[in-house]
Amino acid sequence: MHLNKHIATRFERCAGVSPNRLELLCKLTGGQISQSDLQKAVSIDPAAVTRHVQQLEAEGILQRTRSESDNRITLVQLTEEGKSKVALFKAEKDRFLEELQADLTESERLGLIQALQKLNSRVQLIIGNKQD
Repeated sequence: MHLNKHIATRFERCAGVSPNRLELLCKLTGGQISQSDLQKAVSIDPAAVTRHVQQLEAEGILQRTRSESDNRITLVQLTEEGKSKVALFKAEKDRFLEELQADLTESERLGLIQALQKLNSRVQLIIGNKQD
């Protein structure tokens, strides 16, 4: 957890966006989505998603509208400025990850990816068992 927190802090300093906010923004690159579906698609607390959405709307990065077919549904999408910023954030993320892995050999990188994929699968299995 300490490593994750340390990496997240450094990432935000380098990329200008938190990993959580970038995850949320990347989900919006596919087009308009309901805020409810967005909350389900990201691994962020629903209250935090609402705060992010409100702040990003205030910054002009995304916009919220009401669904024409169901006024209870809030739709979220990136603005043109938001699309440009997401592209910059993704480029910074790629640069950060390259720098982070600079001292790893190709074999070490592959091993790390495989280990992280196994851990992720195990976490998903544990979460699935707790929801049953």
